[in-house]
Amino acid sequence: MTKIDTKDRKIISELDMNARIPTTELAKKVGLSRQAVEYRINRLRKENVLIGAFAVFDSTVVGHCWYRVALQLLNTTKEEKDLLIQYLQDKKEIMWIGEVGGNWDLVFNFLAKDNFEFNKIFEEIITQNKNIIKRYEILIYINVIDMERSYIFEQQRERRSFFHKMKYNNKIKLDELDTNIIRELSKNALTPDLELGRKYSVSGKTIRNRIKDLEKHKIILGYRMFINPSALNYLSHMLFLGINNVDLQKEKALQEYLKTIPNVAFIVKHIGRWRIGMEIETKDAKEFQDIFVSIRGQFSDIITDFESFPLFKDHTVNYFPGI
Repeated sequence: MTKIDTKDRKIISELDMNARIPTTELAKKVGLSRQAVEYRINRLRKENVLIGAFAVFDSTVVGHCWYRVALQLLNTTKEEKDLLIQYLQDKKEIMWIGEVGGNWDLVFNFLAKDNFEFNKIFEEIITQNKNIIKRYEILIYINVIDMERSYIFEQQRERRSFFHKMKYNNKIKLDELDTNIIRELSKNALTPDLELGRKYSVSGKTIRNRIKDLEKHKIILGYRMFINPSALNYLSHMLFLGINNVDLQKEKALQEYLKTIPNVAFIVKHIGRWRIGMEIETKDAKEFQDIFVSIRGQFSDIITDFESFPLFKDHTVNYFPGI
């Protein structure tokens, strides 16, 4: 287990929802010198606590819908599963791949312009891998909330979040420079404006203004540090809830309740078997069970089905692939 002190936790907590914060500003917030903060960040990277930084996009604004697929495999070998993961990673539409346990083996998210394009991509994946796929579940995203990991360090402030409204705006068009900026920030959200400007033959100010426009139109929602919970000795879990007795007021109350739980990192509203999905990061299985029992107890009148499973590894994270 990596040794993390209070100052490390403060740094991780600040970077969690603001990966592009200037080091001098971060140093003031945590009460250290700039050099000390840089040293600690480098150490946390070497120890695999901080893996990278990525821009959080709401790509639906410019016409890219989100879909989620859960796969249960046949009696596959590790090599066969690894080949499937590589196959998915090679597809330009893939946003995220999670290796999971329980009744499922893989969960992955990908972009498509509409249901017809989704079906074409999905059928290709299933057809190419039909010999190792036992069953699947399809979910369509309605919205997503990225929640601050406030369990890392309790802050005296309102918990930060990014809300993916997921509404198409036909008035917003991306030109070649916008696309290039998105591509670069998808790979590394910390790429300096001046470096991007040199690469695409414009000024750093032009890049900064374009980024501000992308933020203004809610295409870029923010910048997250990719934090590895297992390096902090935390377990990741996925919890899906079925809500057949739809009561919009109770459903909204459920989402608001989930936002108060420090360990809930992501909240998703779907169309499909599971209406609400979430990722929960806890110290151990008992803490997860306690959180689940609390959720189920508070909303037993609308929760009609549920499924939970451990999330072992994120293989791909890119909010705006294929651009």
